[in-house]
Parts: sequence; C-alpha cells; structure tokens
Amino acid sequence: MHITVSKGRDLKMLRQVNPYMSEYKIPREILDHMEDILDKKNLGEKGYIAVILNPIRDDNVDILDELNLDTNEIEVPDNNFFYIVIKGKKHPMKKDKRWYSYDIILPGNSGRLYVIYCMYEERLRELGVI
Repeated sequence: MHITVSKGRDLKMLRQVNPYMSEYKIPREILDHMEDILDKKNLGEKGYIAVILNPIRDDNVDILDELNLDTNEIEVPDNNFFYIVIKGKKHPMKKDKRWYSYDIILPGNSGRLYVIYCMYEERLRELGVI
C-alpha cells in the first residue's frame, strides 16, 4: 500500500487525515521531508512522492513492484539514499523500522519520483546495512 503526493494541497490533506490512520499514521518527520521535497519544486511534469507504508524486504524489486515501474524505463542515480530519523520510541511506524528515501528519474526526463519507504531493522541486519 502506498500514498502518492504531487502537490502541496495533497500533503495538506494527508496531514489532516493522518491522525485518523491508526497503525498507518505517518511520522511527522516523513511529512516534513515530503514538504521539503515539494518546496524544492523539482518534481517535474509527471513527478510525485510515493510513501510506501508496508515495510519492504528488497529495496529495488519491492519498490518497483509496488509502484508498477519497469526497470528498463527508469534511472536511479547513484548515492541518493537518504536516511530519515524518526524521533520518539512509541510511534507505531517506528517500532523496529528504519525509514529511507531516494529519487528515481522517470522516462524521458518527464520528472522525478521520490520514494519514501521503511524496512525492518532485522532485515537490514541480514543485508549487512546496520
């Protein structure tokens, strides 16, 4: 399950419904990161931000499957991963998870897709990331 945001009004609406999302409530730091991305104004014509709410196991494969993207049509720049620090231990979307963000260049340079996702810390240990 993922949520897409392409304009400031989408983010405003997401902030308003976020308190009612119970176990899928998005951390404030994620919403702030999304606002920073929108402020840069570099999404392009068809660009958007996708927040994947369910933890994934494999960065590239699971993200591309979730967003229905073809690996041959997109370009992922090197070294563009960003770790998002979530404060507060009791937040349901933080428990044993780490949040990351990176961008994907859409086909024909029609825009950028920013992906925000989380992975379980146990899986990250298996992969040797932490």
